[in-house]
Amino acid sequence: MNQFKFPDTGQKICYDLSGKVIYPQPVDLEFLEDGCRQINPLQYRKYNSSHRALDPSVSWLDGHRMTEDLNTGLMWAIQTEKTNELTYYNNVYTWADAKEVFINQLNINNYCGYNDWRLPNKDELRSIVDYSQSEPAVQFAYFPNVKSDFYWTSLTYQMQSVFGWAIYMGLGSATAISKKSKRHVMAVRGGFDKRFGVMDESRFVDNGDGTVTDSVTNLMWQQGDNERMNFVDAMAHCKKMNLAGYKDWKLPNIKELNTILNLDRVDGWWYFKKFFPVNNLVPPLLHYFSCTTYERIYAWVTNFNYGYDGYYANKMTKLLFRAVRTIDTKFEAGEFKMPESGQDICYNTQGETIEKPTKDSSLYGQDGSFKINPFAFEIKVIQDQPIVFDHNTGLYWERKSCQPDAFNYMNRRFTYGEAKAYIAFLNTIAYLGFADWRMPNVQELRTLATYADQIPAADMITFPDTQNSFYWSNQAYETSPSMYWGIYFGYGCAICNEKDIPFCVRAVRGGYDRRFGLADPSTFVDNNDGTVTDVVTGLMWKQDESGILGFEDALTYCKNLRLGGYNDWRMPNQRELGSLLNINHIDGTWYHKQLFPNVITSPLGFYWSSTTFASTFGFGVNFQFGYDGYYADKINGKYPLRPVRNIK
Repeated sequence: MNQFKFPDTGQKICYDLSGKVIYPQPVDLEFLEDGCRQINPLQYRKYNSSHRALDPSVSWLDGHRMTEDLNTGLMWAIQTEKTNELTYYNNVYTWADAKEVFINQLNINNYCGYNDWRLPNKDELRSIVDYSQSEPAVQFAYFPNVKSDFYWTSLTYQMQSVFGWAIYMGLGSATAISKKSKRHVMAVRGGFDKRFGVMDESRFVDNGDGTVTDSVTNLMWQQGDNERMNFVDAMAHCKKMNLAGYKDWKLPNIKELNTILNLDRVDGWWYFKKFFPVNNLVPPLLHYFSCTTYERIYAWVTNFNYGYDGYYANKMTKLLFRAVRTIDTKFEAGEFKMPESGQDICYNTQGETIEKPTKDSSLYGQDGSFKINPFAFEIKVIQDQPIVFDHNTGLYWERKSCQPDAFNYMNRRFTYGEAKAYIAFLNTIAYLGFADWRMPNVQELRTLATYADQIPAADMITFPDTQNSFYWSNQAYETSPSMYWGIYFGYGCAICNEKDIPFCVRAVRGGYDRRFGLADPSTFVDNNDGTVTDVVTGLMWKQDESGILGFEDALTYCKNLRLGGYNDWRMPNQRELGSLLNINHIDGTWYHKQLFPNVITSPLGFYWSSTTFASTFGFGVNFQFGYDGYYADKINGKYPLRPVRNIK
């Protein structure tokens, strides 16, 4: 059964009061800002009109018709640039016509096989807003042609029934506008929890201890309010709170804050009066702080006097606030997804940055063309310490301290033996309440590397403690017992080092599929049609060789390949290609000989990946020596390749 998860705002950067980018630690007050708390990151999947899942790079012209929100289960109809289509992106409607003409016609047409399309309610439409973006404030790859304009919701503005609620998708702010004005429309259907965004007070539970739980969003709210404070003091107040036995209170983000607006305006109030007292509500300044930043120096706020949230305020203004916390869940069950590489930029062969190539381009298919399983890290706080959960892999990662005297200081180095002892120590003390910490294998560790041409090669918002150094894995280099594998985070490659040299280590626990990274040949299936499927990563590989080609020709070969009844083949990125290494060196090879018998290991054994290194080179993997810290000249180099496609 799919579980509703309240989506994150998308904001990943924190700022000080002057607007300067900062990287707070858990001990810092600023750690309570929205950018430090990625809970249920925005995740989407594209579908065609037959409800077949598509590659994230597929456009409307290639069949993209719907986008599913993997957190909420809502399915959105995608708008097009084609003027003769009902879903033409410039079509506008009055509030009544939005339902009676546009939505009604979609259902008459059985659009994409469904006849239950509807206008979204306010929370539903806001759920796809990405507050790290603007003009428009959405992930444009999944919601193409969204305009920086107002979009209707299904709700009437209860103070004046001639107005309806709409959201300005340029920024993500909601306001009431005349129902006779013509505005844009996005159609939606489905959803994991039909109560989401519905003004039904039965979803709230008074816990009898000064807190209220929302059973839909999984948020626990402070029941009372607080005296007016500025943004900094409000965060400090939340950080010191010890309410109902919990100490992880924070200011709500702008999406969270608006879920406790009562848009039915029962008894003239814009909030659920039965659950939230009104001690400090003195009109007209009923603005409540969120922890979401606007334009670096302001904070998004919501007005509970009129129900509006198209406001932002100077952070030093004194406003009301109500603390919130997320009810912890274990996130142990889920489907493994191989994370993307992190490379978002495309290049020509001269190393110049270019727009994402169209499918008819010889440069189409390079890593930056695709966005498959975007990074989905969530920073959780346990016992006042951060821990990072990866929603793609189900792995929990240790995050190091910036304090030099801390036992887990980020720059502390260990020999391999000392690294093992460090892991044992974490389990002895049950660090953060867990006693199943371990050293990661190479492929697990590689999931933290980002191939975005930066040093260190890591998401420095989520892992600001990452060093430009080698990190140990738990896997030995089979041809030399004094050496162990690891990842060098200078640029994200797997190499070996002598076990007596001190390097970094990062502990891990959990995981959706513990077979990932074990290089177990039993996780591969020979489909007897020229393809091999890795049931763990969800990748299907071409079994036989494809010749020796230049980089552009290799991209074109994959694009034109028709094999096993599929036509969506592409060149693998560096992370995917590395997953094929036979790190256990079974049969004396660094590749799975029984599955891929004709791997070309002479003269170099280098295979292309689609990932660019330093703008002009192509990353790849060496199947002769088992290393992947290699790159080649994209202009003159000619090497083998192994096409891949996603099955999930």
